[in-house]
Amino acid sequence: MFIGEAPGRLGAERTAIPFHGDVAGDNFERLLSLAGLSRSEVFVTNSILCNPTDDKGNNAPPSKRAIRHCSNLLRDQIEVINPDIIVTLGAAALNALTLVCPHTLTVSESVRTMHDWNGRKLIPLYHPGARAMIHRNFAAQTADYYFVGESYRRLFSKRAKTASVIPPRAGWEIVRYVLSEMQVLSLFKLHKIMYLLDYRYLKDHDSKLTDFFYIRQKDGPYCVELGSRWYKKFESVDVSFRSGKPILNWNGGDLFSERVPLAESLKAEVDELLSALTQLSESELKTRAYLTSPMKRALRAERVGLIGLNRALI
Repeated sequence: MFIGEAPGRLGAERTAIPFHGDVAGDNFERLLSLAGLSRSEVFVTNSILCNPTDDKGNNAPPSKRAIRHCSNLLRDQIEVINPDIIVTLGAAALNALTLVCPHTLTVSESVRTMHDWNGRKLIPLYHPGARAMIHRNFAAQTADYYFVGESYRRLFSKRAKTASVIPPRAGWEIVRYVLSEMQVLSLFKLHKIMYLLDYRYLKDHDSKLTDFFYIRQKDGPYCVELGSRWYKKFESVDVSFRSGKPILNWNGGDLFSERVPLAESLKAEVDELLSALTQLSESELKTRAYLTSPMKRALRAERVGLIGLNRALI
């Protein structure tokens, strides 16, 4: 069950179909498709069921009074649909659920995570509208919807219920380790190296090295987590620019001070995998990435028009 804010003036208010007919609706349907889900598998609604407008007749955020007034309707919908997973789209939708059953989640801190709520699973996401894309771009939201799709399939797949699942590692300790080993590398190379490390580890262990998401973009595999300016948070990484492209420089500061070092067995394996990649140029890394099975499958599907960019790789 997906819960948005309110019907859009050019969308659901006109078409009577939630998230349909406007930019937010187009984005939602595209993201839903990228996650491997269809409208027939989900129920879509809003925290309020009428379109709130400002003095000029434009879309406006739903007021607290309107959300409170419609909370009983939202509660009734949840009880009738009885979903196992609820996905909220935006802060208004997430806050509206507190009137059904209290929680303390926020979109910024809980996006793309699953929580127990009112006997169900709750996944907060950003709204797919144009304004929200400023705070969480389409690539990041693509990864969010992949998470929803995979969560859905794991919940309803008998195989997933019986299989032994190895929880993925967060991934940032691997990024830090790669930076400390290579000292200087472009952000482009880091994207390709992380993808190749995860791909090889997945082949060897049937489980990824990290919980990062990789999607197909014009230059090959693209790591969503490395797409924002994450490096600004790390004092041990200096950033310079060459022809407008970020170059990451390891300065040996206190980046490792608050993390647990890699376990010896994991370190040895990462070192072995990394040794085959560190001396490759950007073009060689790109070629190596294009020769992996996920990229080959994506290229074949693109040639016959089945898929385009932003599709999941691993």
